[in-house]
Amino acid sequence: MDLESFLLGAVYHYGLLIGLSTFEFDWNTGRVFTTKWSTFYAIAMDSCIFVLYIYHWTGNTNIVNTIFGRANMLHEYVVAIMTGLRIATGLFILIHRWYQRCKMMDLTASVFRMYVARPQVGRMSRWGILTKFISGTMTDGLQMAMVLNAMGHIDSQFYLGVGLQYWVSVILNMTMIQQYMRMLFVRTQFQLINTELRQVIEEAKELLLSPRHQGVFMTKCCSLADQLENIARVQSQLHTIVDQMEKVYGIQGAMIYGGYYLSSVGTCYLAYSILKHGYENLNMALSAVILSYAWCLFYYLDGMLNLSVMLHVQDDYREMLQILGERTIFVGLDVRLEEAFENLNLQLIRNPLEIKVVKLYDVTRSNTLAMFGNLITHSIFLIQYDIEHF
Repeated sequence: MDLESFLLGAVYHYGLLIGLSTFEFDWNTGRVFTTKWSTFYAIAMDSCIFVLYIYHWTGNTNIVNTIFGRANMLHEYVVAIMTGLRIATGLFILIHRWYQRCKMMDLTASVFRMYVARPQVGRMSRWGILTKFISGTMTDGLQMAMVLNAMGHIDSQFYLGVGLQYWVSVILNMTMIQQYMRMLFVRTQFQLINTELRQVIEEAKELLLSPRHQGVFMTKCCSLADQLENIARVQSQLHTIVDQMEKVYGIQGAMIYGGYYLSSVGTCYLAYSILKHGYENLNMALSAVILSYAWCLFYYLDGMLNLSVMLHVQDDYREMLQILGERTIFVGLDVRLEEAFENLNLQLIRNPLEIKVVKLYDVTRSNTLAMFGNLITHSIFLIQYDIEHF
């Protein structure tokens, strides 16, 4: 078994273990199916977390005590909002996964059919898979270390709440990993067809310069036209997969990235508070501070990996348009080959690839930079409020 297959298998089985995945699939054939075992197990795990939260949600748990031993009201509001949003997002994802179960199965089947048809995609994605696996593992590992560290400083009545928060964090992290893996395969497929398109362009250039023997020329033109039609078919499938991902992950993505945004603002403010007061004055242990900073590093790196792969998919799409632009220098090719070039170009122009979040937010570099600018602005506002009132 190669490295990428082992890592993908680990992600697959971990998703089943925590109750996030509600179906199974065959790695060799790409067949997606449900079983009584996977269905009942997922129902049991999801029901368990809801029952435990209902049991624990008595209103007497002040979660800020797991971070600060001494905090002002603004600290409590910030931590309560960050924690509450993460819990709400995690519980919503569990419910939404059942609602979107059939669509998720169709999406998974589409991705794996292309993966089985082009096994080189796995090898090309190796470093992306490895990077995400390390980032996700470190995020979960540091979260576990924070939980164990917190349990050494809080009463036993808080153990269940801290454990449930860890469970929700794992669910959110695995959701991001699954989304990333699907989008990574889309990107790798785009890279592959871009390579094939370059080869077709180069062969067409050589065909124009070489002596023309009617039979050889026609045969070569037909072969290149067939390759272009196959590229157009694969590109159409990839576009459909991206649209499916928007429908399946749209609301989940909006909540998760909204959580990233608000938690980033809150984290900047909490980091400022630690620098302002000193962790000793907040009754924080040095180990808790170190673990928190390390976790934040991998947590936001994990989110950036998901964002970057979506931006790179759009870059690969634009690169495809640029490569196809070279067809204008071809004069005198076979009519079928010229039509294949034109049809592919029209297909890309008429149905441009766009990645959106619930049709409200376009994932682009300019919007990403604007988001970071707003994040800094809101962090400054929160810090200024602290300076004026606390």
